[in-house]
Amino acid sequence: MKIARRVPNRITRLWRFARPECDVSIHLRQRLLLVAWLVLLAWFIFMPNPLVMTGLVTLGSLLLIGYGWTRSLAKRVTTQRVLRYSAVQVGDELEELVALENRSMLPVIWAEFVDRSTAPGYSISGVRIVGGRKTEQWRLHTSCSQRGVYALGPWEVRLGDPFGIFEARQAYRQQTEIVVYPPLVALPPEIAQQRRAIGDRAPLRQPVSAETISAMSTRPYVMGDALQRVHWRTSAKRDDLFVKVFEPEASATMWLIPDLDATVQLGEGADSSLEKMIILTATIAARLLDQHLAVGVILDAAHSHTVLPQAGSAHLWTILRALALARSTPDRPLAETLVHARSIVSLRDSSVILTPSLDAEWMKALPHLSGGSRMGGVEVVLLDPMSFGGSIGAEGFRSMLAEQGVPTHIVRCQDIRPATGTYGAVRRWEFKTLGTGRVVVMQTPRGA
Repeated sequence: MKIARRVPNRITRLWRFARPECDVSIHLRQRLLLVAWLVLLAWFIFMPNPLVMTGLVTLGSLLLIGYGWTRSLAKRVTTQRVLRYSAVQVGDELEELVALENRSMLPVIWAEFVDRSTAPGYSISGVRIVGGRKTEQWRLHTSCSQRGVYALGPWEVRLGDPFGIFEARQAYRQQTEIVVYPPLVALPPEIAQQRRAIGDRAPLRQPVSAETISAMSTRPYVMGDALQRVHWRTSAKRDDLFVKVFEPEASATMWLIPDLDATVQLGEGADSSLEKMIILTATIAARLLDQHLAVGVILDAAHSHTVLPQAGSAHLWTILRALALARSTPDRPLAETLVHARSIVSLRDSSVILTPSLDAEWMKALPHLSGGSRMGGVEVVLLDPMSFGGSIGAEGFRSMLAEQGVPTHIVRCQDIRPATGTYGAVRRWEFKTLGTGRVVVMQTPRGA
């Protein structure tokens, strides 16, 4: 048995080579055949007879044919994976085209795919066949149900001869990153209908009376207006002087602080407080950015898991990527996050805290965000624990926060409803069968 183990290992090391797209190695699957051939060879040398000669030639021919077949496939069979989109949102279809090309005259009797992709519920693993000098193509798709950043690949293709003696392994190193973003939703009425709703033009602190580069509109010229503010195109159209009206620069950068403490989360899956909070954070960020405010996100101030504030719609994708990767951990209490956030949030900044926690400890840490002054720059979005299966409602805790002058919004699980037309409608394959039996495509994934 020691000989049987040692010989195949040497063969594997001997016949290994690299191709531009993959590393190839050939392995002996049926070790006993090689051992039997060596035994017959020794027998024939010391005690030659026709029967031993017949067995020696038969086994030798099988080994040679099997190895030649496998080596031909190893050199002339290639696999390609083409991903249709690398950025999708929860609910989108993830679709990939896989091609198995055989440039050899010998057919691929079996090709086993071993996929090491990290996307949940998705894999190209399986067995395929393809004839000589032919190409086999197929599509794989799945619905993205979980946010995150995943990798498609690496993968391995295993090929062999019809006798199952040898096996060629093609190890493809390529990886494609895909980002599954959390979806955006319609803001719950508790937030959207508030007079001082999050992101109002007169937000948590008063704006500075200063001009910025963002011109909102024009108005008629008034004696004393600076000439550099004249909008000459409007003035020419209306045959009168008009000046540009600039958007005031807000004094507060908006910080979003979701509570990622695993010990306070309720529910499971898509209806858990964690997932709803991530979706709500993304939606609030999108709304604030639409209003030309700078938005930052603090995921864990103690470990520098922070998205620094910027303005502009392009910044939304940075926030969405960070939220796609956000995970809850038991060693991340909100109170400590608020204390560490003091080194990031300035006195002129405003903060929105999102949490399902009714623990008074984090409420005691709120003064750290305002330097011990009034709480005018802090708002809280409470995810009602009772709507996620908890036993206590959030109304009493809102009263405690109101006593400290902290505006508080209560959001329930059922308030977070999907919205269409956010950063691209959720699209998936939909088919319709006509009365004639013909199948037509009614809807395709985004960009198809």
